[in-house]
Amino acid sequence: MLKLMPMNIYDVAAQQARMEDQAARGWFAVSVPGIFFLAVFEKGEPKAVRYRLEPAPVKESCPDPERLAAYRSMGWEYVDTSGKSVHLWRCDDPDAPELHTDPETEAQAYDRLFRRQQKVTQFWAAVTALLAVLAVQTLLTERTLLVWSVQEWKPLWREAAYWGFLLALALAAFRQWWSLRRYLRPLRAGVPVCHRRPYRLACGLSLAIMLLWGIYIASLCADMADPRSRPFEPAETFDEPVPYITEKGLQEVQAIHWDNWLTTDQWWTFEGMGDWETENRYYRLRFPWLADDLVDGILADYQEKGWPIMAWQIPGLDETWVSTRDDYGYWFLVVRLGDQVWSISTGTTEPTIDLAERYAAVLAEVQQKEKGGAIYERSAGIQGVPACGAL
Repeated sequence: MLKLMPMNIYDVAAQQARMEDQAARGWFAVSVPGIFFLAVFEKGEPKAVRYRLEPAPVKESCPDPERLAAYRSMGWEYVDTSGKSVHLWRCDDPDAPELHTDPETEAQAYDRLFRRQQKVTQFWAAVTALLAVLAVQTLLTERTLLVWSVQEWKPLWREAAYWGFLLALALAAFRQWWSLRRYLRPLRAGVPVCHRRPYRLACGLSLAIMLLWGIYIASLCADMADPRSRPFEPAETFDEPVPYITEKGLQEVQAIHWDNWLTTDQWWTFEGMGDWETENRYYRLRFPWLADDLVDGILADYQEKGWPIMAWQIPGLDETWVSTRDDYGYWFLVVRLGDQVWSISTGTTEPTIDLAERYAAVLAEVQQKEKGGAIYERSAGIQGVPACGAL
């Protein structure tokens, strides 16, 4: 039967206490904890036994015959080995001597494992720190990469699963190093250690890390199952309000509700066909301070492509920018109000002040709503008559 164990093999006293308590209930460990911190136990007659973990002198899958014979003569039977580094022994005789009676000698036996675990901990700490720095740099400096990150389909739970996975790795490595350090401190001082300590918290950490890893695996499966493209649907079919402005009112507006962890609301709308079309991306940033950076990223992308940009001053908007792609006759309008950014590309005529003011009116109304609602606007002809949807 598989049973949950403390989260790392180097939490020696907790591992031993867990196994001994299970033996008192009639379950005897026949393996060391393996993947997902689970160990194999077999049913037997309940009795008091002792379990001891011992570092291997060299990398080996099993103790040498001489050691097996010597320990057997002392009343200790070999059970299993973890990672060619730690042997597990069991003793049913309460009067049998301990495996190690000299604390300093036992500490020296653990030195090789401690040095190796120190390197593992440093490696994962460096990896986690590097990824955190790269993430912050992306959000603060890499404007074009920020635009790509915001436009990527990545729900909040998947991003949280990724960071939870990294946190679990770093926590597991740190706990292994810290547990071994705590166990060795009295031994190095020549003080015998207690072979038992409370283990419920350690088992709880094992369960928490398993859940974090499981959620991350589920997020990877969800990523693989995601379709490569998502279809547009008529805006009227969505239950929630869809922010858009029609320029001619001659074509049905199509929309996709985009899911990205950096935005609390994001829509991709499309209108038109053939010689005339307009495509909009509406963003409401989860972190308001990113809105200005997102605008900078969009404009940086235009500049890299050689498209000129020009700033407008529109009442009610924090930023308004216009750009054009002459070879295709496309115009681009970028507006921002607070944490809202709207990027508009149109193949019609040059954007006008009136068009920018219409977008400003929509953003202003959204900003006033506590839940971030949006409005529908339909226009017929050039002037148009706006109509508000549910907010």
